[in-house]
Amino acid sequence: MARLKTRQANRRRDHTHKLTTGLARNQGMVAIEDLRVKSMTKSAKGTVETPGKNVRAKAGLNRGILDNTPGERRRQLEYKTRLYGSVLIAVPPFRTSNTCGNPACGNADPESRLGCGRLFRCVHCGHEDDADHNASIEIEARARRTGGTVTNSTRSVPQTRVPATGRGRMREAPGPAHAS
Repeated sequence: MARLKTRQANRRRDHTHKLTTGLARNQGMVAIEDLRVKSMTKSAKGTVETPGKNVRAKAGLNRGILDNTPGERRRQLEYKTRLYGSVLIAVPPFRTSNTCGNPACGNADPESRLGCGRLFRCVHCGHEDDADHNASIEIEARARRTGGTVTNSTRSVPQTRVPATGRGRMREAPGPAHAS
């Protein structure tokens, strides 16, 4: 069991490193929600006098949130965006999933996203979109309003990375060119 858990953790760590490196290298601006993971994953057990409701469902939700490692992703994005010359902007998460992504509308209404559905349908203008895509549009708009821009190109920043000491790799001398 311990080997399987270690393997799972290594896969999760590898995926997080690849994802954050790709974002920091290829994007001039990375916008994320400023989530409070600790308060999101509080237990629903309650006390003996007032037991919690849907404890098993809340435990599953907490496990899903923590498996996604949002705190570690943010930590890695913070240092990697500085390393690669891009900008990380954390926006407040208040109503990002309830705000219409249509620039002409922009109304925030909980009725637009009923239940846990994957569809966002604005009750004011009729705009329909995938709920996660709609929220990402709102997150990007909030990041731009706080002064973020995607025009800072990471490609114009000179790479000044140096390998860690003791980790230099030896290359073989190039062999003689073969005549064809």
